[in-house]
Amino acid sequence: MVDALVTDAPELPGLDGRKMSKSYGNAIALGMTEDETAAAIRRARTDSDREIAYDPENRPGVAGLLATAALVQGRTPHEVAAEIGAAGSGALKRLTTEAVNEYLRPHRERRAALSSADAAAVLREGNARANAVADHTLDEVRAAMGMVY
Repeated sequence: MVDALVTDAPELPGLDGRKMSKSYGNAIALGMTEDETAAAIRRARTDSDREIAYDPENRPGVAGLLATAALVQGRTPHEVAAEIGAAGSGALKRLTTEAVNEYLRPHRERRAALSSADAAAVLREGNARANAVADHTLDEVRAAMGMVY
């Protein structure tokens, strides 16, 4: 089952067209802010051809940005390229930045809420709930075994 999940998972494109990897320096980390994400996308290498087209072999940087935008928007890279047309790499980078930041916004909000919570209080509350469940379970076990004194 795990093998099926791993083989069915899409290979995420990096900002340079290669597979996304922290070691390649082409990844968008989940912990990045919107500004950090925008800066990473702005640094992505593209080319001087104004017409945006999905061509992973000859235009890997453009293809990587198209694939990233398409992935987070639930579209194909060809659809994104057609939308941008002759607007150039600047428009591609703006669209990709907006799409990625919109996609990651709920994750970032949840992360901010969790990081601002008092960790000790969360642990105390969870511990109290776990102890209550454990106490109830032990009472049931003792009753079933006739060990209630």
